[in-house]
Amino acid sequence: LMQLPLELGGLFVFNEIEGAALSGTQNEEEMLDLLRKKWPHSRLLLTLGSRGCIYDDGQRRLRQGIYQAETVDTTAAGDTFTGYFVACMAAGRPEEECLDLASRAAAIAVSRPGAAPSIPTMDEVQRCTLRRGE
Repeated sequence: LMQLPLELGGLFVFNEIEGAALSGTQNEEEMLDLLRKKWPHSRLLLTLGSRGCIYDDGQRRLRQGIYQAETVDTTAAGDTFTGYFVACMAAGRPEEECLDLASRAAAIAVSRPGAAPSIPTMDEVQRCTLRRGE
C-alpha cells in the first residue's frame, strides 16, 4: 500500500485503527501530524466512532461531534457518514456544513435496522432535530 503514489490523493478518509496503522501512533493529533507530513496536499478525515471525527485540510483542523440517537444497528454508519461528506464536498458546500450533515445522516442511520434501508434521504437529514452528543 505505501508503495502506491498516495501523495496524489485529494482526500483520505480513515478510522482510528487505519490511522494508527498508517502513522504508527494511536494519538489522534500525532496521527494527523504524521499523515499531514506524508501527504501535505491532501485533505484528511479521521473518523472516531462515538467521538465524532477530525477534518484536516492543511490550514485548519475541524472537530465534529456526533448527534445523539438511539442505536439500533451501526452497520451503515461509516458508509453513510462518508457518502454524505463526499457528496456535500462535491456539491461545493463548506467543510463545516459537510461534517455536520454527514454526522446527522450517520445518527439517523444507526437509529434504524439494516444497511441500505437505514440510510436517510437528504430531506430527512436537513430536517433532523437530534441533539448533539458530548
